[in-house]
Amino acid sequence: MQKIRLISLLAAFVLLFSAPLSSAVGQTQTCPTNTSVAEILSQVSTANVTKWIRDFSGEDFVPIGGGQKRILTRHSSQLFNFNVNALAYPYLSEQLRGFGYDDGFSMTDHLYSPTLTMNEKGILSQIFDERGAPIVMIPELMDELTQTAAWKNKVVTIPGHGAHANELVLMTAHMDSTSSAVTTNAPGAEDNASGIAALMEAARLFRFYKFDRTIKLIFFTGEEQGLLGSEAYVDDFPAEMDNIVGVVNLDMFGYDADNDRCFELHVGTRADSNLVGGCFTDVIANYDLNLTYDYVTTGAIPYSDHASFWYAQVGAIEVLENSFYHSSGGCGGVVDDNPYYHTINDRIAHMNLPVTLAIAQGGIGTTASLAGTLGSCFASEPVVTAVPQVESILLNWDALEGANVYQVYRSAAGCDGSYSLLAESASPGYEDVDVSFGVEYYYKVQASETVAVCFSRLSNCAAAEVAEPVVFEIYIPLLTVGD
Repeated sequence: MQKIRLISLLAAFVLLFSAPLSSAVGQTQTCPTNTSVAEILSQVSTANVTKWIRDFSGEDFVPIGGGQKRILTRHSSQLFNFNVNALAYPYLSEQLRGFGYDDGFSMTDHLYSPTLTMNEKGILSQIFDERGAPIVMIPELMDELTQTAAWKNKVVTIPGHGAHANELVLMTAHMDSTSSAVTTNAPGAEDNASGIAALMEAARLFRFYKFDRTIKLIFFTGEEQGLLGSEAYVDDFPAEMDNIVGVVNLDMFGYDADNDRCFELHVGTRADSNLVGGCFTDVIANYDLNLTYDYVTTGAIPYSDHASFWYAQVGAIEVLENSFYHSSGGCGGVVDDNPYYHTINDRIAHMNLPVTLAIAQGGIGTTASLAGTLGSCFASEPVVTAVPQVESILLNWDALEGANVYQVYRSAAGCDGSYSLLAESASPGYEDVDVSFGVEYYYKVQASETVAVCFSRLSNCAAAEVAEPVVFEIYIPLLTVGD
């Protein structure tokens, strides 16, 4: 999270916070309990959230481009600068493709110029940290910024199925990090692999459900340089702003040294922002997330990507660790901020993972609730049988209503082994001819409605092996003359 104050935009904030307050706190529930939302949240686990944080903060080797590498920095100047230590963007893309999102359709890159954005805002000499001290821009880093042709935001779109499909709910987080060693060591576990983890879990799970409204999951870059990615997005898609119901921005949460499970919801005084904030507090109560919070209206901070949407007159909230003093609220006036923020020591070892999980569930549940969850994409998953033929294996399954394509996955390492996509079939059946004698193959099938990015769960595991052909040897006795 970039804790900044943009002098050129102070006037905008005076207007912003003069809007009438319409808080959902204490009123009728904005987002009532929903069985599908509860089901989604039950599938978000500490193990899943931990994996994404470890992967994106360089704790573990991850598969990238056919090899195993560690993501050691996510600084925006390095993400798109061919730095082998900064491969978070291709890793993100590969993982999303593995979920079934397609390049150019449900998964797109929003390109923008960081230099142009910074010059337009005039912030190169106007960035201050949370204590009012100027942030010194390193000359070498400025050279890299001016030489970079384009940075990217990653956008995942899950089209709506209902009457309000033209309306949008955005769940956002910045994927970039920073430290004193941006080229080699900027892990950013809490800031902001925590937000990345929440979005990755949303991407993994939302594909199995239908929603009334369209959901966009946006991984912003350039946040640490002054909200560059989100500002560029707002500027480049002005018509989209009119259709946004709300924005849930998750930036830097999960540090909780005093274990009071308290965090901050920076909502502001806009009525539409309070709609989002009220939904978040409903989700905490509805699904027993065991969290407390400071619900901040007047005095809400503008130091993360939600602020770009405020400037565009769009309702948005910021989800943050207990980082600022508030005289009232669930945190009781206590400040419990991460001392490793923006350093090479912002690592998962310093995070409170049960709290991280609960806040991530809150963001996911709020997004799903605002989008209007309509239930699972399919009533069931395919049931597959595998029958060996002479030189092939024949797969069969019943058709699922609404499915227009089936993905066939294969493994040679057991039902719990690693699967790869073998083929896609428009009909319920497939013959695998690429087999070897004496090898047992394992199959799973997934149904999908590709136009709407809607998937079934994976099928059962079906196994089969093509036996080696039996060779019969016939012995004919030799006859000698005279016999």
